[in-house]
Amino acid sequence: MNRADSISTISQEAFRILDEPGAGILVLDRKMQVFWANAFAMDILCAREEEILGFDARRILDARLAPLLQERDVARRLLATMNNGTEMSGLDLSVQDSRGEERRIVYSSRKIEQGTFAGMWVLCMRDVTDRRPANEGLLSSNRQLLVLNQIMGVSASSLSLDELLEASLSKTLDLLGFDLGLTYLLNPERTIALTRYHRGVPENYLARNRAIKVHHWPWNFVFVAGQPRYLDLQGEGGTIEEEILASLGISTLACIPILAESVVVGALFLGSRKAEGFRDEERRLLEAIGQEIGSGVLRSMLHKRLEAAHRETNLYLDVMTHDIKNAENVANLYCDLLLDILEGDAAQYARKLKGSIRKSSGILQNVSTIRRIHQEPPDVKPVHLGRVIRAGIERTPEAAISFDGTTAEVWADDLLPEVFTNLIGNAVKFGGPDAGIAIRVEDCLEEDHAVVVTVEDTGPGIPDEMKETIFDRFRHGRSRGCGEGLGLYIVGMLVERYGGRIWVEDRVESRPDLGASFKFTLREVVHGEAGEYEE
Repeated sequence: MNRADSISTISQEAFRILDEPGAGILVLDRKMQVFWANAFAMDILCAREEEILGFDARRILDARLAPLLQERDVARRLLATMNNGTEMSGLDLSVQDSRGEERRIVYSSRKIEQGTFAGMWVLCMRDVTDRRPANEGLLSSNRQLLVLNQIMGVSASSLSLDELLEASLSKTLDLLGFDLGLTYLLNPERTIALTRYHRGVPENYLARNRAIKVHHWPWNFVFVAGQPRYLDLQGEGGTIEEEILASLGISTLACIPILAESVVVGALFLGSRKAEGFRDEERRLLEAIGQEIGSGVLRSMLHKRLEAAHRETNLYLDVMTHDIKNAENVANLYCDLLLDILEGDAAQYARKLKGSIRKSSGILQNVSTIRRIHQEPPDVKPVHLGRVIRAGIERTPEAAISFDGTTAEVWADDLLPEVFTNLIGNAVKFGGPDAGIAIRVEDCLEEDHAVVVTVEDTGPGIPDEMKETIFDRFRHGRSRGCGEGLGLYIVGMLVERYGGRIWVEDRVESRPDLGASFKFTLREVVHGEAGEYEE
């Protein structure tokens, strides 16, 4: 087969950087076929380049590496990992080479996650025959980093405190091979530690220790002082530590404080029936796991506080919006009464007051719309576009707006009228009473099943340097006038909500002073043969 079919655009030269003495490197394409191999890999496999390149890597390893392995169960693990597409780190292989000599090979695999080579695999077979003692420490460190990395992944991806504690306990037990585990969290008064999750713990122990007093020895060492405590059988008998281990049916127990910003919030208990003690590197790993879980607990606590603050803010906004609207309604009624009885300058003042109240109402409406956009996912359905546009025109009777109509239906929700309210209001506000406004709906030539809506005016236009940023929050694109800067920002968010795009042009090309032309696309509803909708 032609190897270029697998990755036709990638040069094999790019992988020569992986070549190093004493390491056999195989690069697999996305179909798990051998794409590149260095000389040392071919030496280990006793193969020539034409015998492995372009062939399925699992068959190559089964036919050429597995027979060299001293242990068949290792061969099965190796091939099972390849079939599952799972990364492997530090598999120690005993191999008898073509000269009959035993060699130690450390096999590892990793998947390339990013860049041009994403989805490809790199297999490394490193000869450690002469370096095994030195490498054992390195492999142990690599394994610890792998374990900690997975715990960090659990901590970062957990959506709640309960999920974090349960998942991190399970992952720690599975990765490190402990027989039982518990997670405790302190109560708000910091006097009692309560069991949140456990696995493999005897029921008689749980019955007595679901809640433990943290100021009693030896738990005060963990929950008060924030120091890890490691218990193991000393052979003396009769001590509190021995009783704890006996009640759990284990020989060693690690009690690791869970720290959130140096404050103890709980503890992680891990026990083993077989281990006789904890090595220094194991202790460092367990303490790092406790700190990482603590970071996750802190994130969860901050998230809860943020949610509470968000609910409180929404309550204040709801109360404020309701009360201000009521006050505006009363103020409008008094303005109408004043306009009926006043004349001259006094009446003009009343009209300006009514205009200010209308502007305040518009700001409140904009804030409410933004809240809905952020809080409510779009529930789009077929909407008759012409009816929405005509309703927007009727809400602005003082403006001269031309619109020939349209029969198009588009995918939108009940916030679509806000688009036209803001665009028409923007044209009236900046164009003045004499500005002409035109609205058109046309088929989109660049996209299938889409329409282009144009809202243009003969007002002062928008300078070229402002066209790219006019839909940003608190930006004003007109050469005169003022506003709260939210209208066009809302229009942009709504168009994006419906899967469209929006931009602004000059009404007359290269003449920004002759008016602006706002254009945006909406997805058009397509009716099937039986009348059903097609998205």
